[in-house]
Amino acid sequence: MRDSFSNYLKTIYEASFTKEHTTNKQIATLMGVLPGSVTEAVGNLVIAGYVTRQKYHGISLTTAGYQQVCQLMYRYRLCEVWLAKIIQLPLPVIPEQAWLMAAIDNPELLRQLDIQLNHPQRSPFGGQLNIQANQPGPAWHSLETITSGQTIMIESYLETVSTIRYCQHSQIASQQIFTCVGKANDIAIITLLDSQQREVLINTAVARHLYVSKVEQ
Repeated sequence: MRDSFSNYLKTIYEASFTKEHTTNKQIATLMGVLPGSVTEAVGNLVIAGYVTRQKYHGISLTTAGYQQVCQLMYRYRLCEVWLAKIIQLPLPVIPEQAWLMAAIDNPELLRQLDIQLNHPQRSPFGGQLNIQANQPGPAWHSLETITSGQTIMIESYLETVSTIRYCQHSQIASQQIFTCVGKANDIAIITLLDSQQREVLINTAVARHLYVSKVEQ
């Protein structure tokens, strides 16, 4: 099992993927723990210098915390690629197993694995392996924020079992291009259209965790 610091750093990074800050409530929801546990853990990360916590601005990674995340996510996503490409595990199983494996820190082992996998740039879920240590994160948006008429590319999505299964069922994958053709607030549905005119309905609760870039027309 990964240490508590690593689990929280990864979750804080994922929770603030398309924005600068996150909250105790969001972290607790993603990790499935009580808010009180998050308060204590975040306090320890503040003491360690990995995150900052401000009353009206939420929780964010410091430079030192972001550097730790860059290393964590590289190892994690490299293991994801290995499990998907070489072992061919079912996609919903991969994140948990890859996170357990990502505790490895032998530089030569990581180098050889990178060579064997032909220097992958993205995980099976679209996440970048080589995150820039001097940048807060990719300039992507939550699908939930996209307006009708905009064309987008699916870049990545939150790597939970339920989200992965939802995307598989809807035949959504990284690098696909869609046009948003409707947002129905009364039933919380976003309607997408792909290049083959296939219509895809996305629940806004899921759309919140689909990360997209805008495609200029």
